[in-house]
Amino acid sequence: MMLPMADALSTPSRQALIALMIHVSEASNPDLHGRYGLTIKKADRDQLSDEKLITWRKGARQAIFHELTDKGWARAREELTAQPPAKTSPAWRLHYATLRNLDRLMRKLDYQLADVFAPDESVEDGIRRVYGEFAERSGDLVGLEKIRERLTGVSRADLDATLLDLNRRKQIHLDPDPNRRILTPEARAAAIRVGGEEMHLIAIGKL
Repeated sequence: MMLPMADALSTPSRQALIALMIHVSEASNPDLHGRYGLTIKKADRDQLSDEKLITWRKGARQAIFHELTDKGWARAREELTAQPPAKTSPAWRLHYATLRNLDRLMRKLDYQLADVFAPDESVEDGIRRVYGEFAERSGDLVGLEKIRERLTGVSRADLDATLLDLNRRKQIHLDPDPNRRILTPEARAAAIRVGGEEMHLIAIGKL
Protein backbone atom coordinates (compact mmCIF):
# COMPACT_ATOMS: atom_id res chain seq x y z
CA MET A 1 0.00 0.00 0.00
CA MET A 2 1.34 3.42 -0.93
CA LEU A 3 2.27 5.80 1.84
CA PRO A 4 -0.28 8.61 2.41
CA MET A 5 2.25 11.36 1.72
CA ALA A 6 3.31 9.65 -1.49
CA ASP A 7 -0.33 9.79 -2.66
CA ALA A 8 -0.33 13.55 -2.07
CA LEU A 9 2.45 14.19 -4.57
CA SER A 10 2.28 13.76 -8.32
CA THR A 11 4.57 11.23 -9.97
CA PRO A 12 6.75 13.97 -11.52
CA SER A 13 7.01 15.66 -8.11
CA ARG A 14 8.20 12.42 -6.54
CA GLN A 15 10.72 11.98 -9.34
CA ALA A 16 11.92 15.54 -8.75
CA LEU A 17 12.44 14.81 -5.05
CA ILE A 18 14.59 11.80 -5.88
CA ALA A 19 16.60 13.76 -8.46
CA LEU A 20 17.28 16.59 -6.00
CA MET A 21 18.22 14.07 -3.30
CA ILE A 22 20.75 12.43 -5.61
CA HIS A 23 22.07 15.77 -6.86
CA VAL A 24 22.39 16.97 -3.22
CA SER A 25 23.14 20.61 -3.92
CA GLU A 26 21.07 23.31 -5.60
CA ALA A 27 20.17 22.27 -9.15
CA SER A 28 18.82 24.12 -12.17
CA ASN A 29 16.52 22.55 -14.72
CA PRO A 30 19.41 22.34 -17.23
CA ASP A 31 21.46 20.53 -14.55
CA LEU A 32 18.65 18.06 -13.90
CA HIS A 33 17.93 17.50 -17.57
CA GLY A 34 21.59 17.00 -18.41
CA ARG A 35 22.16 14.48 -15.62
CA TYR A 36 18.83 12.72 -15.23
CA GLY A 37 16.75 13.60 -18.28
CA LEU A 38 14.04 15.44 -16.37
CA THR A 39 12.96 18.99 -15.62
CA ILE A 40 10.75 20.28 -12.84
CA LYS A 41 7.71 21.85 -14.46
CA LYS A 42 5.80 24.74 -12.92
CA ALA A 43 2.90 22.65 -11.59
CA ASP A 44 5.26 20.26 -9.82
CA ARG A 45 7.50 23.07 -8.60
CA ASP A 46 4.46 24.83 -7.15
CA GLN A 47 3.29 21.63 -5.45
CA LEU A 48 6.70 20.96 -3.90
CA SER A 49 7.07 24.59 -2.88
CA ASP A 50 3.57 24.77 -1.37
CA GLU A 51 4.39 21.66 0.68
CA LYS A 52 7.63 23.40 1.77
CA LEU A 53 9.68 20.54 0.36
CA ILE A 54 11.85 22.75 -1.86
CA THR A 55 12.95 26.32 -2.26
CA TRP A 56 13.58 27.81 -5.68
CA ARG A 57 14.94 30.95 -7.28
CA LYS A 58 15.60 32.42 -10.69
CA GLY A 59 19.22 32.77 -11.71
CA ALA A 60 21.08 33.96 -14.77
CA ARG A 61 19.17 33.76 -18.05
CA GLN A 62 15.99 33.04 -16.05
CA ALA A 63 17.21 29.53 -15.17
CA ILE A 64 15.29 28.18 -12.18
CA PHE A 65 17.32 26.64 -9.37
CA HIS A 66 15.80 24.18 -6.87
CA GLU A 67 16.99 22.86 -3.52
CA LEU A 68 15.50 20.50 -0.95
CA THR A 69 14.49 21.91 2.42
CA ASP A 70 14.97 19.90 5.62
CA LYS A 71 11.36 18.79 5.25
CA GLY A 72 12.12 17.88 1.64
CA TRP A 73 15.06 15.71 2.69
CA ALA A 74 12.83 13.93 5.20
CA ARG A 75 10.17 13.40 2.54
CA ALA A 76 12.77 12.16 0.05
CA ARG A 77 13.91 9.65 2.67
CA GLU A 78 10.39 8.21 2.68
CA GLU A 79 10.70 7.47 -1.04
CA LEU A 80 13.21 4.74 -0.17
CA THR A 81 10.40 2.65 1.31
CA ALA A 82 7.44 3.94 -0.72
CA GLN A 83 5.61 1.92 -3.33
CA PRO A 84 6.20 3.10 -6.91
CA PRO A 85 3.63 5.45 -8.41
CA ALA A 86 0.68 3.80 -10.10
CA LYS A 87 0.91 2.99 -13.81
CA THR A 88 4.67 3.42 -13.99
CA SER A 89 7.01 1.48 -16.24
CA PRO A 90 8.89 -1.67 -15.20
CA ALA A 91 12.04 0.47 -15.02
CA TRP A 92 10.50 2.60 -12.27
CA ARG A 93 9.29 -0.46 -10.37
CA LEU A 94 12.83 -1.84 -10.50
CA HIS A 95 14.10 1.56 -9.35
CA TYR A 96 11.89 1.49 -6.25
CA ALA A 97 12.91 -2.10 -5.52
CA THR A 98 16.52 -0.87 -5.55
CA LEU A 99 15.62 1.98 -3.19
CA ARG A 100 14.07 -0.48 -0.73
CA ASN A 101 17.29 -2.50 -0.73
CA LEU A 102 19.24 0.71 -0.16
CA ASP A 103 16.97 1.50 2.79
CA ARG A 104 17.66 -1.91 4.36
CA LEU A 105 21.41 -1.42 3.99
CA MET A 106 21.24 2.09 5.47
CA ARG A 107 19.31 0.80 8.48
CA LYS A 108 21.77 -2.04 8.97
CA LEU A 109 24.77 0.32 8.88
CA ASP A 110 22.95 3.13 10.73
CA TYR A 111 23.54 5.45 7.79
CA GLN A 112 21.76 8.72 7.12
CA LEU A 113 21.10 10.22 3.69
CA ALA A 114 24.14 12.47 4.15
CA ASP A 115 26.31 9.34 4.41
CA VAL A 116 25.07 8.08 1.05
CA PHE A 117 24.42 11.17 -1.03
CA ALA A 118 27.22 13.73 -0.99
CA PRO A 119 28.16 16.51 -3.41
CA ASP A 120 30.82 15.83 -6.01
CA GLU A 121 34.16 16.74 -4.45
CA SER A 122 37.31 17.76 -6.27
CA VAL A 123 40.70 16.55 -5.05
CA GLU A 124 41.44 20.07 -3.81
CA ASP A 125 38.14 20.19 -1.92
CA GLY A 126 38.97 16.83 -0.37
CA ILE A 127 42.38 18.04 0.78
CA ARG A 128 40.86 21.15 2.35
CA ARG A 129 38.08 19.14 4.00
CA VAL A 130 40.42 16.58 5.57
CA TYR A 131 42.87 19.28 6.65
CA GLY A 132 40.01 21.06 8.41
CA GLU A 133 39.11 17.88 10.26
CA PHE A 134 42.58 17.64 11.84
CA ALA A 135 43.75 21.26 12.12
CA GLU A 136 42.49 23.12 15.18
CA ARG A 137 43.04 26.45 13.46
CA SER A 138 44.23 27.91 10.17
CA GLY A 139 47.95 27.41 9.62
CA ASP A 140 48.33 24.34 11.84
CA LEU A 141 50.63 21.65 10.49
CA VAL A 142 48.97 18.33 9.65
CA GLY A 143 50.75 15.16 8.56
CA LEU A 144 50.29 14.23 4.92
CA GLU A 145 49.58 10.66 6.02
CA LYS A 146 46.28 11.96 7.46
CA ILE A 147 45.33 13.36 4.07
CA ARG A 148 46.25 10.17 2.24
CA GLU A 149 44.50 7.93 4.78
CA ARG A 150 41.22 9.78 4.35
CA LEU A 151 41.33 10.25 0.57
CA THR A 152 41.68 6.59 -0.32
CA GLY A 153 39.55 7.04 -3.43
CA VAL A 154 42.11 9.40 -4.97
CA SER A 155 45.13 7.93 -6.71
CA ARG A 156 48.54 8.88 -5.40
CA ALA A 157 49.42 10.47 -8.74
CA ASP A 158 46.32 12.69 -8.70
CA LEU A 159 46.79 13.64 -5.06
CA ASP A 160 50.47 14.47 -5.55
CA ALA A 161 49.72 16.53 -8.66
CA THR A 162 47.09 18.54 -6.77
CA LEU A 163 49.35 19.07 -3.75
CA LEU A 164 52.19 20.28 -5.96
CA ASP A 165 49.87 22.60 -7.88
CA LEU A 166 48.41 24.07 -4.68
CA ASN A 167 51.91 24.51 -3.27
CA ARG A 168 53.09 26.20 -6.46
CA ARG A 169 50.11 28.58 -6.31
CA LYS A 170 50.84 29.23 -2.63
CA GLN A 171 47.42 27.93 -1.62
CA ILE A 172 49.06 25.52 0.82
CA HIS A 173 52.44 25.27 2.54
CA LEU A 174 54.39 22.00 2.55
CA ASP A 175 57.07 21.41 5.19
CA PRO A 176 59.53 18.68 6.14
CA ASP A 177 59.08 17.22 9.61
CA PRO A 178 61.95 18.50 11.81
CA ASN A 179 61.84 15.31 13.88
CA ARG A 180 62.53 12.85 11.11
CA ARG A 181 64.02 10.26 13.45
CA ILE A 182 60.64 9.63 15.05
CA LEU A 183 58.60 9.57 11.85
CA THR A 184 56.34 6.55 11.50
CA PRO A 185 56.61 4.37 8.39
CA GLU A 186 53.21 5.76 7.31
CA ALA A 187 54.45 9.34 7.62
CA ARG A 188 57.58 8.54 5.63
CA ALA A 189 55.58 6.81 2.92
CA ALA A 190 53.15 9.74 2.68
CA ALA A 191 55.88 12.31 2.01
CA ILE A 192 56.01 14.23 -1.25
CA ARG A 193 59.25 15.45 -2.80
CA VAL A 194 59.52 19.19 -3.49
CA GLY A 195 62.78 20.71 -4.69
CA GLY A 196 64.68 17.55 -3.85
CA GLU A 197 63.40 17.43 -0.26
CA GLU A 198 60.81 15.17 1.33
CA MET A 199 57.81 17.08 2.70
CA HIS A 200 55.72 15.43 5.41
CA LEU A 201 53.45 18.23 6.65
CA ILE A 202 50.80 20.50 5.16
CA ALA A 203 49.43 23.82 6.37
CA ILE A 204 46.59 25.83 4.88
CA GLY A 205 46.22 29.45 5.86
CA LYS A 206 48.56 31.68 7.82
CA LEU A 207 51.41 30.06 9.74
